[in-house]
Amino acid sequence: TMAPIRVSATVAATPTTIWETCFAPMKWESWDPDLAEVKDVSGACEDGCKCVFAMKDGNDIPIELSNVKKNESVDFSGGGLGGLLKAEGKVLISAVDDATSKIDYSFELKGLLGSIVAVIKKKECVEGTEGGLANMVKLSEAAQKN
Repeated sequence: TMAPIRVSATVAATPTTIWETCFAPMKWESWDPDLAEVKDVSGACEDGCKCVFAMKDGNDIPIELSNVKKNESVDFSGGGLGGLLKAEGKVLISAVDDATSKIDYSFELKGLLGSIVAVIKKKECVEGTEGGLANMVKLSEAAQKN
């Protein structure tokens, strides 16, 4: 198994703005550079919500949300190929002060195939995670200004 890729950033936006911009709408393709679309969404961004991550590489990954706390946290996990490939991500949002927040984002690939992909595509995994965080920051700060 790869160690989780962990990134964090300070954002000039409130936790509510980050949540309402990046997570609540379930349009995660707006910030995740590897996602073409989030489809077949079963409901709101809450525990047990199921959806499919349609990846830009053509793969569809069934995903379930857990540890969902509005304006605070969301975990997503899923995979394919009979459990050989598992993906897990965790987002934590915390207030720094009235106008600033911190986002901690971690992502890892697990499972027999996942750990191989994680080694072969380590650069892409790191860039995807860092790019996702950078987009969360950019979108949230733009929304906070409006």
